[in-house]
This record gives sequence, C-alpha cells and structure tokens, in this order.
Amino acid sequence: MEHNLQKDIVYEQIKEKIIQGSFAMGEKISERMLEQLITANKAPIRDALKRLQAEGLVVRKAKSGTYVFSLNSKELLDLLNFRFVIESQSVILSFAINQERLIEETEKVIVKMKFALSSNNGEDYLYQDSVFHKNLVDLCENSYFISSFERISAIMNTARNRLGNNMEHMQKSIIEHQNIANAIKERNIGRVVTLLRAHILPDFGAYWKNFEHLVK
Repeated sequence: MEHNLQKDIVYEQIKEKIIQGSFAMGEKISERMLEQLITANKAPIRDALKRLQAEGLVVRKAKSGTYVFSLNSKELLDLLNFRFVIESQSVILSFAINQERLIEETEKVIVKMKFALSSNNGEDYLYQDSVFHKNLVDLCENSYFISSFERISAIMNTARNRLGNNMEHMQKSIIEHQNIANAIKERNIGRVVTLLRAHILPDFGAYWKNFEHLVK
C-alpha cells in the first residue's frame, strides 16, 4: 500500500509540473533527470510515465526518449472542437437538471476569478478558469460526458497555462466568463452555447490567436 501511495505521489508531481509548465511542451524529459528533481527512484517514475503516456501528456519515441506532448495546429483545432462539443452539450443537460446549482456555482467561481485578477495572481486565475468549465460539465451528471471531458482536461489545462498566462488574455477572458455566467443566470441556454462557441473555437477564441507561443 505504501508503494502504491509513493507511485501516486510521483505521478501527481510529474503531472503537475507538466500542467504548470515547469516542463515545456515538447521538452525531452529523462528518468535520470526526474530522479534528481523529485527525489524518487526509477520504479515509480517509470510507472508515472506510463500513466502519463496513456493520458497523452507524454510521448515516448523509439530510440529518442520521452517528451512532454506538443500540439500542432490541426491537433489544437481538433482539441478545441472536441472541447466545445462536450461542454456545450453538457451545459445543456446541467441547465435542465441542475439549473439553480449551475447559477450558484458559476457565480462563485466568477467572484474568485475577479479576486485572482485584482490580486495579479495569474496562476490562481487560470485554475479558477478550469474550475468554471469543469462545473459546466460535472453538473450534467452524465458519466460519459464527464469522463470524456476528464480525458482532455490535463491537456487543456496545460495549453491554458501556456497560452493564457498573460494579462491581456485574462482581461479578455474574465469578460467572456462573466457574459457566460450572466446568460446562465438569465436562463438563456441558447445564448450560453453561443457564448461558449465564441469563447472556445478558433474563429473567435483567444487560444488560436496565441498559438504561435504554444510550441518552441
């Protein structure tokens, strides 16, 4: 049991470093480097890398090594389209079965996002950003939508932390999130979906505009 606990701790440590950007997207990482960085032996590190590979957070290349995932333009477009489909359909269900909780939870997160922004705490702002969208999905109470969203959450959070960690993006972002929260409060689900499309998809959203900063 202690061994399993250690494996989970090492896995979470490496995963967090990827999401927070301590390891850049596309960066090569080695077992030896990880051993020294997080003071762990090879067994739990290898186990963690296998789990992270299954989640798409690292890529193992034959005769080359292990790399943090990266995204080309098509892969980012695919990710954003998949995300929009999951979030838009989930929020419709959330609105139908958990309308009051949806209003309450989105308003709570907006308060935290504004506080983080006023405190110039970009890390917490981006965390609250991820919570805002997770709530839209979790409240639908549909395990298929929830698991599908969880499948891309770590990848999306990594991209968000890389692309969105600047004041210009966050000032634009808080307006868009507030508009979505207002539409939920006004019980206008059609407008919620329209605003989500504008917020997420590349024709409108900020991630595509900043894509050149995503890769080395």
